[in-house]
Amino acid sequence: MRKLYFGMIVILLFVAAQSTNAQEEKKQLWYCAEEVVHPEHINEYWELSKELAELCKSEGTEYKFYAWTTGDFKYQYWHPINSLNDIDKHEKEWDDILAKFGKDKAENWQKTIKSTHSRTITEYSSMSIMPENPRVEQDSVNYMEFQEFYIIPGKQKEFERIMTEAVNHLKSEGHNDTWRVASGDLGYDGPVYIGWSFDKNQSEFLKHDEIFSKKHEDFFKELNKEIIKTLRTVEKKDSWFLRDLSYYGN
Repeated sequence: MRKLYFGMIVILLFVAAQSTNAQEEKKQLWYCAEEVVHPEHINEYWELSKELAELCKSEGTEYKFYAWTTGDFKYQYWHPINSLNDIDKHEKEWDDILAKFGKDKAENWQKTIKSTHSRTITEYSSMSIMPENPRVEQDSVNYMEFQEFYIIPGKQKEFERIMTEAVNHLKSEGHNDTWRVASGDLGYDGPVYIGWSFDKNQSEFLKHDEIFSKKHEDFFKELNKEIIKTLRTVEKKDSWFLRDLSYYGN
């Protein structure tokens, strides 16, 4: 679980927010560890994972993770790290947590997991909107919709140009919903880009998505004609934030 297997390691670049004069790039490494749970053990998995998150909090570990689920017995844990050298440190720290958890509990937790998978992404601020005063504050986020844009090989730069044009237009209109975009790296059928946005719940998301579509219909009608020429296919997925299984505090 929450260990990045050797073949899945990649550097993830995080591009910092644009200033008015120039865009300063900062590097931020992330990786995602996904656990597929045996359906018959879902309740046990939930309770034990919650205890593990609480143990990380009480121990004050450096090892942070944000837990999400797509609702199909898959749980994704997104981890920020400062460098690849941190991976060994975090794996050691996780082993220490499991040791403190106790042999029996650790073994019971591991038995609930059917399989694991790792993936990486590279997030870009030039294609993202991260308003200072977003409509939905981070503490209120419970739902996320993300889209996977599978690109025709060689069309990546064109996709990036179009997405940046769309983001710049929305920023000029004062759009205050968070929209983040990344390229999918290892673990994905590339080339692919992932775009995601948040809300308090799914019904609120759908309501505001309809408002957004009507407001910007004319602009995106023309832009969509361009972007569709870069695509192989698009997939949409729903995901729900799991605060009880996350550890991202001090």
